Amino acid sequence: MPRGQALAEFALILPLLVALTGGAMDFARVYQASITLQGATRNAAEYAASKTTTQSQAQTEARRVVCAEAQTVPGFVAGSGGSVPNCTSPVVTVTAFSLSTTAAGASSTYPLATATVRSQLEFRTVIPWPWLPGGAWTLSTTQSYSVIQNR
Repeated sequence: MPRGQALAEFALILPLLVALTGGAMDFARVYQASITLQGATRNAAEYAASKTTTQSQAQTEARRVVCAEAQTVPGFVAGSGGSVPNCTSPVVTVTAFSLSTTAAGASSTYPLATATVRSQLEFRTVIPWPWLPGGAWTLSTTQSYSVIQNR
């Protein structure tokens, strides 16, 4: 066996091993961030539908819930002065909010509230993959929740 053959073989296989390790690491990070963002958005829709009465209140509370639950996700950006409840990333939007007193099972005392919340987060990978423009994915999720309030 010629001297240096093992070193040459290692040099050939090393980029593949680094790419596989980096890919596994980035996949795990993006999967965890996606699950966290989805859960936070679902909880925000539930809280907004259960506890608020206006679109404005729903927007404020949905942002507070998502920001509190997603603060450990890579890509999270706190609001001015480091304010977690007013984070700027993920972007949280209440796309629909309604209260109905005429829906089945609803009344003026017990209205049916429905909230739809959308969250988006720009996720940067550790490895600068050539097929990702700017090395980032945009994670987004939309969740809806309906509940009879005051019960």
